[in-house]
Amino acid sequence: MYLSRTAEKEIPQLNANFKVLLVTGMRQVGKSTLLQHLTESDRKYVSMDNFDDLDLAEQSPGAFFLQHPLPLFIDEIQRVPKLFRQLKFEVDKTNENGQVWLSGSQRFSLMQGVGDSLAGRVFELHLMPFSIYEREGKGKWQQPYVPGDNRSPHLEQRSLEELWKMIWQGAWPALINKNKKQREQYFEAFISTFLEKDVKTLGNVDKLREFRLFMRALALRTGQELRLNKLAELTGVTELTIRRWLSVAEASGLIYLLPPFSNNANKTLTKSPKIYFADTGLAAYLCKFSTSEEMRRDSNAGAFFETFVVTEILKSWRHNGHEPDLYFYRDTKKQTEIDLIIHENGLYHPVEIKMSSHPTTDMIRHFSELQSLGLSVGMGAVICNCPAPRYLADNVIAHSIWMI
Repeated sequence: MYLSRTAEKEIPQLNANFKVLLVTGMRQVGKSTLLQHLTESDRKYVSMDNFDDLDLAEQSPGAFFLQHPLPLFIDEIQRVPKLFRQLKFEVDKTNENGQVWLSGSQRFSLMQGVGDSLAGRVFELHLMPFSIYEREGKGKWQQPYVPGDNRSPHLEQRSLEELWKMIWQGAWPALINKNKKQREQYFEAFISTFLEKDVKTLGNVDKLREFRLFMRALALRTGQELRLNKLAELTGVTELTIRRWLSVAEASGLIYLLPPFSNNANKTLTKSPKIYFADTGLAAYLCKFSTSEEMRRDSNAGAFFETFVVTEILKSWRHNGHEPDLYFYRDTKKQTEIDLIIHENGLYHPVEIKMSSHPTTDMIRHFSELQSLGLSVGMGAVICNCPAPRYLADNVIAHSIWMI
C-alpha cells in the first residue's frame, strides 16, 4: 500500500519553478516510488540500471537524449555524472520548467563539480526514510518543526514500548511491517548493496570490510561529538581515511553532521560537529541489538532516543523542501550544552531532548546561554516522553515526540 510522502505537496511548485527536479537519498527510501506516483503520462521513465541506456549515456550523451526526449524521468542518475553537462544543454533549449526529474542515491550538492553544471536550474530535495507522520499516512499534514508552532496536527500518543519498537525497527518503507527475521534479512541485503553499489564507487573505497566496521563505529557513536581518533580506533584505519570516509557517509545520506553553534565573541565553544545516524533501525542492527527492549536498556539509549528525535525534526524540514538551519551548543569552559538550536525567522529556538517522562525546569537551565550571547531567542522546547504538554517557563514547553 502506497503511503503519502510529505514531499508530494512540494513537488508541483518545485516542478513549476525549476527546469530540473532532483530527489536524492539513500537506497530504498522511496525516491523512485514517489516520483513515479506523481509522473505525468507524457513523461518517459529511464533507469540507469538498464545496461543499454547506461552505455548510451556514457558513450554518447547527445544520442541518449535523442533516444529519450524530454520531458524525462532518469532514475539512478549517480551512475553517469558525465550526463549532467549534456543535460544542461538540453534543458537550456527552452525556458520551460519541469523538463527533467532525476533521482539518485548520492547527495549531489556534496559532490564536487556536479552541481556546477546545473546551477540555478536544479532543486535538490533530500528524501529520508519515513517520518512518523508518513508512517501514519499523514505525511501531507506535516510542517517543519519549530517549538510552539502548532500548525501540524498531532499524532496519536503511543506507549514507550511502541515508541522503542519504532526506534529499533527502522523507517524504510519496505521495512516498517517486517517481522524480526525479515528485518534482519532486509538490513543485511541493504548493507551489501550499499557497500557494493554506492560506497565502492562514490569514494573509491576498496576496503569494504573496514568500511562496514566504520559504519558500526558511527552507529555506536551516534548522538555524540565527532572524534576522529575514536572512529579510527574502532575501525582500524588512519584518521586521514576516516576523514575521507566521513564525506562518503555524508554524501550517501548515511549520517547527518549537526554543526556546533559558533560565535566570535566566545572562544570556548566546541568546534566539532555531532554525528547522527540517518536511521535508528539500521544503527540498532549494526550495534547488534536483537530486540527493542535490549536497545532501550542500553547505556547509550539516551543517544539513540536523541538521534531518533533529531532525524525526525530533520525529516520534517527536508520533506517540506527546506534545508534547516540547525546547531547544537556546547561551551567547554562552562560545561554548558543545548542539544539542538533551530534558527528560523531571525529567532534561535533551544531544544533539549530527554527520555524522561517527567520534565523539570532543571532541564532548561542552559537556555539562558543564548540570551547572554545577545541572540534573539524564540520559544524553546523539551522533547521527552511526557503524556501531555506542559509549560516549564513562559517561553518553554515540554511535549512528546508525537507533537513535533
